[in-house]
Amino acid sequence: MNPRERFLHALLGEPKDHTPATCVTQVGIVEVMDAIDAKWPETHFDSKKMAALGASLWNIAKIEVVRVPFDLTVMADALGAKVDPGKVNVQPMVKGHPFTSADQMKIPDDFLKRGRIPVVLEAVKILKEKYGSTLPVLAGFEAPFTLAGHLVGTETLLKWAIKSRDQVKEITKKTTEAAIMYAEALLKAGADVLSPCEPTASTNLISPKDFRELVKPYLTDLAKSIDGYFILHICGDATLIVKDMAETGMQGLSIEDKVDIRSAKQMAAGKSRICGNISTANTLIWGTPEQVKEEAKKALDAGVDLLCPACGLAPITPLKNVKAIVTAVNEYYGLPG
Repeated sequence: MNPRERFLHALLGEPKDHTPATCVTQVGIVEVMDAIDAKWPETHFDSKKMAALGASLWNIAKIEVVRVPFDLTVMADALGAKVDPGKVNVQPMVKGHPFTSADQMKIPDDFLKRGRIPVVLEAVKILKEKYGSTLPVLAGFEAPFTLAGHLVGTETLLKWAIKSRDQVKEITKKTTEAAIMYAEALLKAGADVLSPCEPTASTNLISPKDFRELVKPYLTDLAKSIDGYFILHICGDATLIVKDMAETGMQGLSIEDKVDIRSAKQMAAGKSRICGNISTANTLIWGTPEQVKEEAKKALDAGVDLLCPACGLAPITPLKNVKAIVTAVNEYYGLPG
C-alpha cells in the first residue's frame, strides 16, 4: 500500500497493511519552516509556500499526509472578522468580531473569492497535483459552532447558549451553509479528506446536552451535505460526547490524550474510526523521542486506527519528536526505518 491507500483504508475501517503514522491537525513547525524557507505569517498568504509547508512533514519526517492550512481563521476572515496574522511561532487569531446578532450574518456572493480562501484552494490544487497519487491530501477548517464564535465572539456565543438559544441556532445554521460551500470547494480543488475542527464545542466550554442540541445537528448537516470523507476534531476530554460525534456521520474522530482510545473505539464502533492521540501539550513538545515512541506504541496497543498527534502540533515542537512517531510505527510493525 502507498500512504494514500493506507490512510483511506484506515479511515474507512478497511483492511490495511499497518496503522499509518500521520497527522490530521496542524502540521507547521518552526524548525521545518526555517529549513524550507516557508515561515509564518507570510506562508498563510502564499499558496506555494503553504503547499511546501503542508507537505514538509512528509518530505522531512515521512509523516503520511499533506495538509493545509495552519490555523482556524480562514472562513472567519472571509466573512469579515478581524484577524491578527500571528508570528513565526504564533497562529493567526481572531481579534475582532463583525456581528453582534445572528440576523446580521450573511454569506457574501463572492465568499469563496474573499480573504485567504483562494490561497488555500490553490495550495490544495498544488498538493493534489504533486502528491495526490501517493499521499492523502487533507484540508482543515473551522467547524460551524467555532466559526459562529469567531463571528460574534465566543463569550457572546456561550452566553447565547444560556439565554438566547435561538440566536445560536440561527447563526450556526448560517455558518454551516458557509462551511458546506467551502468544503465543496476544497474537495473540488483536490482534497481527499476534510477536517472540521470544533474547539469551541469542547466539553470544557459547553455541556454534553448543549453539544447534542446546539452543535451535533449542524455537524450532521455538514457531513450529510458533502460527498466526501471527514475527520472531526474536538479538543479536550471528549469522552462524554464521542458517541454523539460518531453519530454525526464523520468517518474519523480526532481525540486528545485525555480520551481513552479503547473506550472511544467502543463508543464509535461501526460508525467512526479513531485518530490520535499522542500528547501535543506535553510529550510531543516537551518530551524525548523515547517518550514519544512509548506513548505512540501504547496508542497502537489500544487499537488506534490512525496514529496522530492529539491536537495541532505546537509550532515549537522539536522535529526529532515528530520523527519519533514514524520510528514508533516502524519498530512496532518491524518495518525498515
